[in-house]
Amino acid sequence: MHTQIMEPSDLEMLTRVLHHMCNQEGHQLDSDGAQNVARKLLYLFQSGMVDEFDLMDTVEAWSQENQRRFG
Repeated sequence: MHTQIMEPSDLEMLTRVLHHMCNQEGHQLDSDGAQNVARKLLYLFQSGMVDEFDLMDTVEAWSQENQRRFG
């Protein structure tokens, strides 16, 4: 688990990824969908995934898997 204190640059990067993913998936930032994306991002970040593009790829893959499962 990534236990370091989150730096401002980490928050900026996570915000960029959140905005990108919400825009791609059509979520408003104050929606339940956006909250789910944010939870996934924080989970991944705290688990040690700190690369912006890895985060985007992983959240996108999760979203695609959910689309296949739940339509």
